[in-house]
Amino acid sequence: MCGIAGILTAPHAGIPDRALDLITDSLTHRGPDARGVFSDQSAGIHLGHRRLSIVDLSAAGAQPMRSRRYVITLNGEIYNHRQLRNELDREARINWRGTSDTEVLLQLIERHGIDASLDRIEGMYAFALWDCIEQELVLVRDRFGEKPLFIAQTDGAIVFGSELRAIMAYPGFDAETDDEAISLFLQLSYTPETRTIFRGVQKLRAGHVARLRPGDRHFTSRPYWQAKHSALEARVRAMTTNACAKDTLVQIEERMREVVARQMVADVPVGAFLSGGIDSSLIVALMQQCASIPVKTFTIGFDEAAYDESGYARAIAEHLGTDHTEVIVSSQDALDVIDDLPEIYSEPFADSSQIPTYLVSRVAREKVTVSLSGDGGDELFGGYNRHSFSVHLERKGRFVPRALRPPLGLLAQSLAGSRQQKLLSTLQRLTGGDKISILAEKLGKLGTALQAETDLQFYAALLRRDEGVIDGDDLALALMPLHDGLSNRGHSLAELMMLLDTLTYLPGDILTKVDRAAMAVSLETRVPFLDHKLFDLAWSLPIEERIKHGQTKHVLRQMLGTHVPEALFNRPKAGFGVPIEHWLRGPLKEWTIDNVSSFCADFPQYAQRTRQTLSAYLKGENHAHHYLWNVAMLQSWRTRYCAKTHTRSSAA
Repeated sequence: MCGIAGILTAPHAGIPDRALDLITDSLTHRGPDARGVFSDQSAGIHLGHRRLSIVDLSAAGAQPMRSRRYVITLNGEIYNHRQLRNELDREARINWRGTSDTEVLLQLIERHGIDASLDRIEGMYAFALWDCIEQELVLVRDRFGEKPLFIAQTDGAIVFGSELRAIMAYPGFDAETDDEAISLFLQLSYTPETRTIFRGVQKLRAGHVARLRPGDRHFTSRPYWQAKHSALEARVRAMTTNACAKDTLVQIEERMREVVARQMVADVPVGAFLSGGIDSSLIVALMQQCASIPVKTFTIGFDEAAYDESGYARAIAEHLGTDHTEVIVSSQDALDVIDDLPEIYSEPFADSSQIPTYLVSRVAREKVTVSLSGDGGDELFGGYNRHSFSVHLERKGRFVPRALRPPLGLLAQSLAGSRQQKLLSTLQRLTGGDKISILAEKLGKLGTALQAETDLQFYAALLRRDEGVIDGDDLALALMPLHDGLSNRGHSLAELMMLLDTLTYLPGDILTKVDRAAMAVSLETRVPFLDHKLFDLAWSLPIEERIKHGQTKHVLRQMLGTHVPEALFNRPKAGFGVPIEHWLRGPLKEWTIDNVSSFCADFPQYAQRTRQTLSAYLKGENHAHHYLWNVAMLQSWRTRYCAKTHTRSSAA
């Protein structure tokens, strides 16, 4: 895993002094081991690379890398590079310089072209490919969006990089913040793709390729792989072949073993994050089967018992016999990270689990350079509460007239209000369920969702993290193009949500969180669940096999049960959380007030509602901690970056 950057101009146009150095070196944390650049001013192409050496640690793996026709700068890993190398050797006599996956990809493209090569590679990647003959730049991002790629349209140049910081490092960068992107961020805690916080700067969509020529001022992209098409084709194949669910389950486990084994291959130490949940536990169990020595596993625990899940991970590790590292951190340890978050993420980001994700990455990096994670299992196999709830709603909804849903929604919202805290406390004691704040939050979301008129509004209501502070339907409108491409394909409501999660929440939140947190400490993360052949197998199963008897991820539970006693993992789903609600009223109170005040001054259109929300929150009258965390993180980012770059606020 590395950092890539580049500039495309008109031929002979030239670039600002040290521009390539500045954007490349802004990504040093992603690749501390080596640095390389390629420039051809007469053609208008300039490429930069920061290397984290994982496969072929020698100089033969250095980038940008050249073949007869192409120059490539790659961020990521091609997991099937050994297989592809053998296939290429059977086709032609190749004088290999080294053993890197980058060289294999370059030779594959040299012989078969970019389109055929993209069909054959398996991995996580974002890369820039310069065609010296056609004088064309090709930008590519992996199928699920594991690796990021930002592209900016500036005066006189197209600038791209692995993180937004590379764009902002370009001399004279001058952009206006995007009001609609800010509204979406305040609702979601992240900026949904392809948007960024700036107008004129985009993220290349997952599974897409863009082609540009010197002098181009704008770009378009096209998909080479689409989750919606792959899911539909998998379902049709299963129906036409009368595929047996039992046989498919066997194929899923076989594919997972193969994927995990491939992703354990590296020329540096490899380990895994272990939360004790179903997904990471299954990954570690399969890793331990493949390994000849105990797998190194890593867990972060908290000294606040209500947020400490480390005991579950410890029990799994002991059962599997891993070489387990557990670090218990204090609230102060976590709080100390907050000031660094804008630097770590380089774009506004406010999923509060970013804090423990960074902490566990920092611990893992002390012993390994690569760590596997269990992300993606929820999207493929139906793991979120909204998935199971939607299955239940579709099954039972016919007994509840749609006209009754809005009143039920209003009732749920009233139960979530501050005046009902005693009732919630009683309910919590009786059920042994979630903490009051989480229970109230879920009731509030459910209440809003039940009042929705469409499936898309229902989904958007369950996603939102602004507690209803932001008015309007801009979130549903932003999701509409994706939804309309899925809604006529015969999917159930749960499947529709799972696909939308794969296209939005997964790359925008989950993968962003892990990539930036890990790369901040130069740790490569790999995600075995995000294998496109495994995706096809998962989608060949009906939803009744993935969410069964009210149980999420039924397939993965069955698989894990053959490795670990069910008692060690069969419990309600828990997030990788920190006590943000307590912190914002306690040790972060002044920090929150300062950031909210500054935000209200910069964005007057949100000022009245935000001040009212903060006032009620500090009195304990609402549970708006997610929204206030979004506000504070946005303003912290603006303080860190906007004062040091030529950026303009469209709200100012």
